[in-house]
Amino acid sequence: MCDKIYTMRYMGSKIKLLDFVIPIIESLCNDGDTIIDLMAGTHSVGYALKPNHRIICNDIQEYSRNIGVALIENNGVSLTKDEALQVYNSVEKDSKYNLFEKFYSDTYFSKEQCVDIDKIRHAADLQENEIRKALILTGLMYAMGYCQSSAGHFAQYMPKDNPRIQNLRKLSIKDSFVSWFSNAKVSNTPYENVVLAEDYSDLLSEDVAKEAKVVYLDPPYSEAQYSRFYHLLETMVKYDFPALKYKGLYREDRFQSNFCYKNRVGDEFEKVARLCKENGSSLVISYSDKGLIGIDKLTKILKCHYDSVDIHSKAYKHSMQGRGMTDSLHEIVISCH
Repeated sequence: MCDKIYTMRYMGSKIKLLDFVIPIIESLCNDGDTIIDLMAGTHSVGYALKPNHRIICNDIQEYSRNIGVALIENNGVSLTKDEALQVYNSVEKDSKYNLFEKFYSDTYFSKEQCVDIDKIRHAADLQENEIRKALILTGLMYAMGYCQSSAGHFAQYMPKDNPRIQNLRKLSIKDSFVSWFSNAKVSNTPYENVVLAEDYSDLLSEDVAKEAKVVYLDPPYSEAQYSRFYHLLETMVKYDFPALKYKGLYREDRFQSNFCYKNRVGDEFEKVARLCKENGSSLVISYSDKGLIGIDKLTKILKCHYDSVDIHSKAYKHSMQGRGMTDSLHEIVISCH
């Protein structure tokens, strides 16, 4: 059974597929070898690999980097529920910390929920220890995901006449934040893990990438840009009072992945395979049989760089982000060596 800590509902999360994915990755390396998690998201794969391997995890989104610091770089530092409550009680409302109350009241959250988000974010900035700060921010991300007035993501919020709104607005950010720490005892590691927030191609071109025995890639499968679905987490972590646009109140500087464009995705996979092969790393890719590029075409690209390309498949129930579940998808894991 793989180690895991639940952080939030997340598109494409592997937390329920770890017992399928992890053995495939570990079949290509030995204990103590370095593994790169190239697009780490909520870091469920890196966390499961953490006990037996040195992990270099990367994601271009700043909110993901903080989860990585909290779960991957962290060597056994945890907060209890009582300590989390002390964090909440340690600050009073501060006019400098009013981003969510100012921009998001009565949208994704009630005004009261926004005040609590601002308060906990203020408390995080007062931490002298980066690991403690990252843990607090991760707990706050959990609370935001649990209490949001939306359908499982932050692409759009529910209208005021939606029958679910009243119950969602009654949920407590404080209580949800504190509760996360009851099941978030972070594991130790004998290795010095590294957490990065870079473009994947920049990382694979650096010397540190040559240390990896295996590179694991879990890219977007569809046209849905993750920066649209999780922009509020990015804004909460950066707390930079950004310019916002559209009804969804998106950041103007949202990152756009080329893996989400049908006319670019093939070139992106070719680049990953080429760079990993040049670095001497095996490559493991998680993808979907409903992805923007067909598995046959993707396999053909990979075989241009690797002698052995093996395909593993598992049917699973897929979250439709507030629209129920479907079991019509297959998780495809491709191992290249």
